[in-house]
Amino acid sequence: MPDPLLPLPPALDQLLVIRRWLELTLARVDEKISSVRADEEERARRRPPPEPPHWWIEYGIGVSRRPDRVHTGACQITSRGRAATRESVLEVLQTVPSVVACPLCRPDSELGLLDS
Repeated sequence: MPDPLLPLPPALDQLLVIRRWLELTLARVDEKISSVRADEEERARRRPPPEPPHWWIEYGIGVSRRPDRVHTGACQITSRGRAATRESVLEVLQTVPSVVACPLCRPDSELGLLDS
């Protein structure tokens, strides 16, 4: 049964020409795909890194993983913890007695807790 989408010629030489044309077209498409991917990767590399969080809660090691210290988002001395909101940092500092403010970045000062 003939293909209704694309009537092909019956001659071998014509079919070989069509095949070669398709190979060349596919090569051009593959080349364009590579170019577009490279452009997207370059744009991704140039994209600025995400802004650090404004506040950071550091958690202890162990099963309980209780809050341990509070930091500003720019503090460089902690690597474990989670980004936090101003309200959650205030709550942790005021309700959990074992939590301390980082002595280096002084989040308690930025939060205005030392002014009162």
